[in-house]
Amino acid sequence: MNVAALDVGHRLGLDRQIPIGAAVLTARLQGSTVHFSLDSYILRPSDPADALLAWLDQKLTTDGATITGYRLKDAIALLDRLPGAEWSPALRALAGCGQQYLFDLSASVDDGPLTLQEACVHSQILCAPVDPDRRFADWVRSDVSEIEQDAQVDVIAVFRLVIRRLAKMNPVDRSIAAAISTHFAEWLGEADYAATRLHVADLLSAAN
Repeated sequence: MNVAALDVGHRLGLDRQIPIGAAVLTARLQGSTVHFSLDSYILRPSDPADALLAWLDQKLTTDGATITGYRLKDAIALLDRLPGAEWSPALRALAGCGQQYLFDLSASVDDGPLTLQEACVHSQILCAPVDPDRRFADWVRSDVSEIEQDAQVDVIAVFRLVIRRLAKMNPVDRSIAAAISTHFAEWLGEADYAATRLHVADLLSAAN
């Protein structure tokens, strides 16, 4: 999963990020095949803020699922600002209090932790370049198509980071990563999203 945020304090030099959406990339093993689905939800200014948590409650609370993300504690801190957060099953799951397993990615260098964008640059993986002013202007106009695409690009980037991390762990995880990678590459090539096409182009450029 990946949470899309709006930096409402950008021009004032303040940390005032609010969550306005999320994207979830789901991989389901059925027999010897991995099936993928990409879902996203972006709040418009007129939408009730707790609708995002309700959407995440549906997406993240499958028993036995593994929830993966980049710096999930940051996502929890953002989502905790929404009304109804104290009752959200999704937030309990993200905090490790549900029936779901967690795989929380993070990366750091000598001077501190890396943001998702910095980690992707370091790993040479495509992520969405966010212009805070453009995103704010788009959101105020309820033009959320670009924000939704950014969220989808970033959640695919997170999944690519997950596969890369699995490939560097124990032999079992490496075999899982190898099996998922093949199906994932096929899905990326067949899926009809702007975000998947951008990642296909990124993979092709890396191969060349």
